[in-house]
Amino acid sequence: MLVIGVLCGRALDAGYFYVDITLGVLLEVFGTMMTSICKEYWQVILAQGLCVGIGAGMSFIPSVAIVGTYFSTRRSTALGLAATGSSVGGIIYPVVLRRLIVQIGLPWAIRVMAFIMFGTLLLISVAFMKPRLPPRKSGPLINIESLRDTVFVLWLFAVFFIFIGLYIPFFYVEQYGINLGISRDLSFYMLIIMNAGSIPGRVIPPIIADRIGNMSVMIPSVLLTGILMLAWISVESQSGLIAISVFVGLTSGSIQAVLPATVAFLCPDLSKLGTNIGMTLFAASLKLLISSPVASAILDHQRTSEGDISWGTFTFSALFILAGGVCLIIARVFKVVFALKKA
Repeated sequence: MLVIGVLCGRALDAGYFYVDITLGVLLEVFGTMMTSICKEYWQVILAQGLCVGIGAGMSFIPSVAIVGTYFSTRRSTALGLAATGSSVGGIIYPVVLRRLIVQIGLPWAIRVMAFIMFGTLLLISVAFMKPRLPPRKSGPLINIESLRDTVFVLWLFAVFFIFIGLYIPFFYVEQYGINLGISRDLSFYMLIIMNAGSIPGRVIPPIIADRIGNMSVMIPSVLLTGILMLAWISVESQSGLIAISVFVGLTSGSIQAVLPATVAFLCPDLSKLGTNIGMTLFAASLKLLISSPVASAILDHQRTSEGDISWGTFTFSALFILAGGVCLIIARVFKVVFALKKA
């Protein structure tokens, strides 16, 4: 599964864009439909985990990479605007699914979501996508030249560390709200609030990045996210949880929006952009082996009869995000030394 990111990144560069993204969407839809009839846990792993996971990788990476090839001066802004789609989906999909489960039951609710995915992804999005650059005649699966670049290697380590901690609040914000005594309905909408907060984070910081540089925006965004994870530990009220959810959505959204444009900045040869984005997201996907299992283990270890104690989980998240920020700072120093210039 982890190699899917590299394979799909290369697909754009090698000229397999339409085959790759179409098969990816069909796999996502098929896996979602199969989830609706699952009776055993292993069936959910095969349908939702394996099938949908591979399909999402096949469709997502080329979709991100193709946008960057159309822009040279305002690439960060374009990629940031494109990235707002995932935040909008993060607002709409959970609400729609929650309402449908109540009205028509879980199996048909999942099937309706599959129909929505088919219509929005394949019939609309794919129909308007078109590669701008001619495909490479041949090329390696991994861009070895980039792996010889100290800055790019530091970048991969930074992405790996950042993504270990980045999604932990998205997984646990609802449970955190319930532990504070907030109603289940409002706790559920904390995730929606966080996704809503990420929309301006995916639009405004990329515009700034086009002026001062992608790494110059990403570094403070990463450091602020890490600090917010530490501040989350002291949240003890509904208003405080709403506020920190908005701010975490804002800073984490800016990280995800600026990330593809940063890869383009580190990869001047746009014909290899897909491969380099695939390598970057491969590094990010490695966090799946560490992030959720370790965070859950920490939470289980600290659980008491009175409820969950979350300071260990959020400290774990903060330390890895801040470690990623340090790697980014070092990478920027290697790239432009200490000069105050666009980077």
